[in-house]
Amino acid sequence: MSDFSFIQMADPQFGLFAGSSGKAVKEIAEFAERGIFLRRARKIKGFRPETKLFTRAIERANWLKPAFVVVCGDMVNEADNEEQIAEVKRIAALLDDSIALHWVPGNHDVAIDHNTPKQEYIDLYRKNFGPDYYAFSHGDVRFIVINSTVLTAPRVMVQESKEQLAFVEAEAIIAGQLNAKRIVLFSHHPLFVESADEEDNPWSIKKKYRKPLLEIAADHGIKANFAGHLHRNNIVSENGIQVVASGSIGYPLGHDPSGFRVVKVTPKRIRHEYHSLEETD
Repeated sequence: MSDFSFIQMADPQFGLFAGSSGKAVKEIAEFAERGIFLRRARKIKGFRPETKLFTRAIERANWLKPAFVVVCGDMVNEADNEEQIAEVKRIAALLDDSIALHWVPGNHDVAIDHNTPKQEYIDLYRKNFGPDYYAFSHGDVRFIVINSTVLTAPRVMVQESKEQLAFVEAEAIIAGQLNAKRIVLFSHHPLFVESADEEDNPWSIKKKYRKPLLEIAADHGIKANFAGHLHRNNIVSENGIQVVASGSIGYPLGHDPSGFRVVKVTPKRIRHEYHSLEETD
């Protein structure tokens, strides 16, 4: 029976501190109207803050010794920035060899405009981080990883989207054949932010793809979706599935601190708690 823990991280997004720095008061106010809360800060370059936070997160993981660590997307701010990619991978390599590491692609990882995925950037992602959608098991729990950015741009990569939906359903069936006690979905964009019927928005999977995913979840017992993208914590349950968007390892865009989530899986339930990476001394 299941009795283990894993750590979910999201949005280390190397380069975002610099990209969000030096903004005028008017610009910050305009972002706030869209629900994006930037911090007033002098203009900086590089990714020193991200290096500090991601290193601290990996150190915490080595101390907590979970079964695995999953990073739910936006490892970098620019999909083709070799320095950002190299630094993420350098720090990730500090994770103890006994702890498995699973990557999940985010929109900044596979879309140079941060919105529209392109095959060349998906190929680059695969070269640096591995498959952009796949499945794995730990104990009697099956985990399915998807490339949610493909499912947020319904006018492009339509065939790839269909293939990915078919993959999720096939893996859910396989989970049943393996007698998995639970199925968990990992993505960058959450399935929904407020409601399963919410209108299309920049923060969640489009309705065109959300509806069939939720139908698969209902038919095959997918009970949890862990995601990122919001750079803040957001937890909502509906139609038998809990959707957990975790705050960012890197730059926060809400009022939650940079941090990670510890998820404990027991025979009866999945419990989780968010841990801040802010220094208290």
